[in-house]
Amino acid sequence: MPARPLMPSHVQLLGTAGLLYIRLMRLTRFTDYALRVLLFVGRNRDRNCTMSEIAAYYQISLEHLRKVVHKMAKLGYLNTSRGKGGGIVLARNPAAIHIGDVIVAMEEDMNIIDCHGMECVLLPGCSLKTALERGARMFVAAMNEFTLADLLANRGMKKQFRNLDIVVQSC
Repeated sequence: MPARPLMPSHVQLLGTAGLLYIRLMRLTRFTDYALRVLLFVGRNRDRNCTMSEIAAYYQISLEHLRKVVHKMAKLGYLNTSRGKGGGIVLARNPAAIHIGDVIVAMEEDMNIIDCHGMECVLLPGCSLKTALERGARMFVAAMNEFTLADLLANRGMKKQFRNLDIVVQSC
C-alpha cells in the first residue's frame, strides 16, 4: 500500500473514500478565552469574579487572560473594578450578548483567505473569495442565533457549572 502524501494541517482525509475536509474557520485562542470568561462571569452574576479564579479554572495564563478581559471591558461586555471587593462582572444582560457579535469583536481578521497577501492572479473577479466571505457571514449569523443566556441555560453546561462551583469554593 503506497504511503499517503503529507497534507497541510488544515486539510484532513476522511475515510477510505478519499474525501477532503478543509478546516477553514478556526477561532483564535484570544476569542476562545473571551467566550470562556463570559461563561464563567455569567454563571456567577451574583458576585465579582477574579481573574485569578478564572485563570485557575480554565488553566490559562493570567497575563493572557488580563489582555482578554481588558479588551472585553473596553468593548462594553464586562465591568471591572480594582481593589478589595473588586473584580469582574457582566456589563450587559446575558440575553443581550450575542455570541457571533463577540466573535467578530474579538477576532482581528475574519477573512478566510488573504487574496491580496498572496497576489492572486484571479483578482479582482474571483468568485471563490465571494463564496468564502458569504460562508463567514453565515457562520457569524448562525452564532448570533445564540446568546450568552442560551449557553448558560443549556442542560449540559449546567452540569459543568456544578464542577465550577466546586472549584470556586476551593479557591
